[in-house]
Amino acid sequence: MVKRNGIGAKFFILASVIVVNSLGVLYFARDSVNLPQFLHLAFELKGASNQESTTSSALISQSDISFGQNSLVAIDNSEVRYTRSNSWIDEHEAPHTYKCLDKMKPPERKIIYTWTDGKGVKHISDSPRKLNSNTSVQVAKIINPEAISLNFLSHNLPFDVQRAVRGRVQEALDAFAPVTPIESMVPVVANIRSFSDKGAYEKYSKRFNLSTPKSTGFYSSGRNESAILIRGNKETLQTITHEVIHTINRYWYGQVAKWLNEGMAEYSESPGSLTNSAWVNHFKSNQPLALTTLFEGTESSWRQDPHQFYASSWAFVAFLMSDNQDFMSRLLLLESENGCEELSMSDIQRLYGRNIATLNSDFRRWFRSKLQ
Repeated sequence: MVKRNGIGAKFFILASVIVVNSLGVLYFARDSVNLPQFLHLAFELKGASNQESTTSSALISQSDISFGQNSLVAIDNSEVRYTRSNSWIDEHEAPHTYKCLDKMKPPERKIIYTWTDGKGVKHISDSPRKLNSNTSVQVAKIINPEAISLNFLSHNLPFDVQRAVRGRVQEALDAFAPVTPIESMVPVVANIRSFSDKGAYEKYSKRFNLSTPKSTGFYSSGRNESAILIRGNKETLQTITHEVIHTINRYWYGQVAKWLNEGMAEYSESPGSLTNSAWVNHFKSNQPLALTTLFEGTESSWRQDPHQFYASSWAFVAFLMSDNQDFMSRLLLLESENGCEELSMSDIQRLYGRNIATLNSDFRRWFRSKLQ
């Protein structure tokens, strides 16, 4: 009798295992196999209890995949910048664009602000300072050579050229020192990659989607690297100096208005000397752009008429360096403080203390006396 009960128990266990396994197979095949209605109802009740957790897992999985697809997209610009594209954002929404990642506004919850004015007086306030035409800026006056480190990534520049580059960059720094806000200065490492072969340079530049295939140099802020096509010593020195100034501007001021960024870089090629600039010949038969056109120039307008925009940027920065150094210092200070925003027309007008029409008249008067 005991033996029969033992056999019965074993049979029951075996039958239970077979039934459970069969139900499991039917559950996973429920979408492709016609099942009795009572089994569909049972499976639906089971599925409903797990629906919330399943949906949550699916969302997390999709988010993980999308974050892996984030990419850097180059903007067509002589100074290559980057935006971040987020593929997980709904297609009907405009994705948020990061114009700069290393210069952000302070958080809104910050309620105590401190700063030191141009006279060395420290201020504490519950609101940020407002820069205007009366703001006094403490400037560097002298920028020591060790503040800027030049790192040559290639070995095709002769030592004499490398030494000349250091001298030319220092000459530009000496020119800008009287207008450089001390609080904006940080150590700078300028990486320089040079190409002696034009084909190799053009192949490398294609990685950055440059819109100017005839360029001889560009700066990538994303890689913190200047790429240079080696030509004659004079041209090579000018191009390297130009791109190194873009590097310095990026470190010290972050996102900079294009006219100011390019104007400073052009000015650095022949600092303190109007007659040595290549743009002097340009203005023998051309007038500079109206300042409203220059300040509001888009990437498209710069591509359509690059000579006029570059020349006008150089001329206006030369005007500031010659007759309006205090104004120039305030512009640079505001650029270093205004987060990811660039100088606007209202900013420029406020810092100058007069309207744009007056500024344009002052600039034209200087232009006629110096360049015509």
